[in-house]
Amino acid sequence: MRNATFFLIPFFLSLFFTPIVRFFAMKNGLISYPRADRWHKHPTAILGGIAIYLSVIISSLFFGLFNRSSFGFFLGLTFLFAVGLIDDRISIPPYTKLFMQIIAGAIAIFSGVVIGLPLPTYLVIPLTLLWIVGVTNSFNLLDNIDGLAAGIAAISAGMIFVSSVIFSNNPFGFYALIISGAALGFLPYNFNPAKIFMGDCGSMVLGYSLAVISIGGTARHISNLLITLIVPVLILSVPIFDTLFVMILRKIQNRPIFEGGKDHTSHHLVTLGLSQKKTVLVLYGISIAFGVIAILFSQINLFLASVIAFLAVVILLFFGLFINEDVSRKNELNRVRKPNGFENKTFMNTFVYHKRRIVEVILDFGLIWLAYSSAYMLRFEGSMLNSNLPLLKDSLLSVILIKMSIFFIFGLYRGVWRYVSISDLLTIFKVVSLGSIASILFMTFVFRFHEYSRAVFFLDWILLLFLVCGTRILFRILGEFFSRNRGAGCNVLIFGAGDTGEMVIREIKRNRDLHYKPIGFIDDNPIKKGSKIQGLPVLGTREKIKSLVKENEIKEVLIAVPSLGLNDLSEIVKICNSCGVSYRKIKGILDKEEGDEFEKN
Repeated sequence: MRNATFFLIPFFLSLFFTPIVRFFAMKNGLISYPRADRWHKHPTAILGGIAIYLSVIISSLFFGLFNRSSFGFFLGLTFLFAVGLIDDRISIPPYTKLFMQIIAGAIAIFSGVVIGLPLPTYLVIPLTLLWIVGVTNSFNLLDNIDGLAAGIAAISAGMIFVSSVIFSNNPFGFYALIISGAALGFLPYNFNPAKIFMGDCGSMVLGYSLAVISIGGTARHISNLLITLIVPVLILSVPIFDTLFVMILRKIQNRPIFEGGKDHTSHHLVTLGLSQKKTVLVLYGISIAFGVIAILFSQINLFLASVIAFLAVVILLFFGLFINEDVSRKNELNRVRKPNGFENKTFMNTFVYHKRRIVEVILDFGLIWLAYSSAYMLRFEGSMLNSNLPLLKDSLLSVILIKMSIFFIFGLYRGVWRYVSISDLLTIFKVVSLGSIASILFMTFVFRFHEYSRAVFFLDWILLLFLVCGTRILFRILGEFFSRNRGAGCNVLIFGAGDTGEMVIREIKRNRDLHYKPIGFIDDNPIKKGSKIQGLPVLGTREKIKSLVKENEIKEVLIAVPSLGLNDLSEIVKICNSCGVSYRKIKGILDKEEGDEFEKN
């Protein structure tokens, strides 16, 4: 009950203060109007951070949490709140605001907040300052779409409280509950469509608080360096990832890092087809997943938790690569439309292509290490594992070099992941199998396979095959997910549930410029009714077209039967004309005339 009150009081205070602050802001013209570099489309009240700050301060006073150890925390918090208020009113230059964040971080450090690392003080202090300023800035940047910063802050603070209870007696643990309650109380007014924005006075308060709280107890478990480093990073993975993603993207595009823009992770997810609400919920889910992984470090085997964390980071990295590829494709299309963009286009394509290949090689290096090490961990336990670790150490580098060489020689880095197919997976199977065989032959010739377990190499082959296939196919899965959640476009029916119809669906999913939203198939073969192709159902025969057009507001019928006779085609055209919808006959490759693939009427 005591823990519940630490959460509920700031929650209800924030719930109470937010509409009052909104009324005050609207009455005094404190409103954020739509701009080219902002995402919102309607005038919205600002300064919601006042409600969050007041909830935190009043709750802390009520619980008697003001003391000597927390003085620096609250001083830095209040200082940044004041800076944020000024910035929301007159817009402070980015580098001036960064300097103010450094001052707030220094205040926390002087009060005794440092990362618990076994390093000299002259290294620990700069790292602590970098962490506080980095996380503060990341939440400042994360506040770019309705409900995102407040929700992620509430989730992250809750996870920090749980980790403080499990890993150490963090003196700032209860502050995490207060921050979580204050952010969650603000969220109903900030979730899409937002009635009020928190502004910099809110985002910097949340970022600074989470930065300080997350490392407040690390000195108490300094003996476990892995937990000290990875738990706060995992819990705050979403704002950290978004900040790095934006910084790298803007650096590639030679744009100022601290300028506003619509190039954040959330914005790209909306562009890919998700609604704003679904985008925020997806990022909430990612934040919860990484928070749970951080908690797992205390509940399961350390190696297994590290493997799960590594795979989660790999998936997040692939997620970033997928979004970056979509951005690169859009930039390429824009340059194609501009005749004077040829030189820049060539440079960007080359730059992005080679950077991506480098990332692929690094990831495969990590996957080979992970698979081979995991095979030993699965095969041996306890004392047997300790006695076999020298074998792992002696052979690991050789195995990595052999398999990386096989991967490179046999063209594993020539594929385009977005279009991965069965033939690509067969290639991966061959290359991974050949790499395992080459590794076994090397061990046989060099070490005569003395003391090496055959089961280890079999497990290594299975694990690596699963990991490499999984990472490659992840791009295809993400593409399918976003194509299914794409809401824009006119509703269409596809006549013909065959090979050409399946090809049409794939093209519609891949090419957003078509602006089509397929509803399902029509096919004259009654046996196909109820079956699905690419996730879309066969709804019936041509007799159903009229009713389906009315029920689903169909705008166009795509005729995907190249061999359709003239009489049948005339009947379909007649039905379309009677329903008032247009039609488009899609020709097969062998039927193309004058370079046209579509025949429209």
